[in-house]
Amino acid sequence: MHEKAIAAKLDRLSELMFTRDRAIIDALWSDGFRLIGSEKGEVAETRDQLESLFNSIFTHPARFRWAWDERSVTIEDDIAWVFAEGHVEIVHADHVDRRPYRLVAIFHNRNGDWRWRLFSGSEPA
Repeated sequence: MHEKAIAAKLDRLSELMFTRDRAIIDALWSDGFRLIGSEKGEVAETRDQLESLFNSIFTHPARFRWAWDERSVTIEDDIAWVFAEGHVEIVHADHVDRRPYRLVAIFHNRNGDWRWRLFSGSEPA
């Protein structure tokens, strides 16, 4: 049950990213959250930095989403960590680029809600 809730968080994040929905900020943010993206400079430790990062990403002409081939969730008490591997899909007006992508994430369960604590993405060479 908890694994499904966390998988749903990953799916929702991809949907919010693709639709350029600024609700992505609230979906990710909690005190102590940190995002480390795959590109240089994609680091956010405050809500303002997170908002600035997504404002920048959303100005890109292409849209982004993740397609996960594998998602492994490990839960111990109120902490969960995820390893996901798949692709980032960069959707242009006339084509889609797919690049390998890995995610390591940590979640903390607060009152039945799994909150993001860490998003660390990478594009393996």
